[in-house]
Amino acid sequence: MLPLRYSFGFNTNVLETNVLNLAVVIGVVITFVGDAIRVILDQRRKTILSALQEVDEKEKDAKRRLIEANQKLDIATRRTAEIRKQTKRMVEHEMQASKKRLEEDLQRLRETSLQSIQLERQRITRDITIQIGNLAIIAAENTILATLGRQSPTYYSRQKDLNEACVQEFSRQIKKNKT
Repeated sequence: MLPLRYSFGFNTNVLETNVLNLAVVIGVVITFVGDAIRVILDQRRKTILSALQEVDEKEKDAKRRLIEANQKLDIATRRTAEIRKQTKRMVEHEMQASKKRLEEDLQRLRETSLQSIQLERQRITRDITIQIGNLAIIAAENTILATLGRQSPTYYSRQKDLNEACVQEFSRQIKKNKT
């Protein structure tokens, strides 16, 4: 067989022809199919870049929202601390006010009870005074009757009227002193 260099024809050597065929096929594929693959790869690259840009934008947006959320959290934390302080002050103030009202109420109750005791003493003193006066009158009447013996009924009736007038006058003076 003659080498391919000198003539044109069919080469029956399988190894040599495969390499040449592969080179031709690769050349044709690169020429015709290469442009399509380049377009597909360019589209894929653009898709990936677009996805990366979108992810970057989402990351920036998420960071911005995180910063805003942290700022809101700081504001809420400060506000909560302020509310706690105000609440504590209000509770202390209310406790002091309640304590003061309680002391005033206790003082008022003490005064009222002292007044009630004093009024009760006055009432008891008046009642005892009236009873003592009545007993004194009865004792005086008995003494007078015993001394006089059985004198005229007119004298006895007149003495009883005088005694009752004295008792009424004494009762009026006690009532007058009471008010």
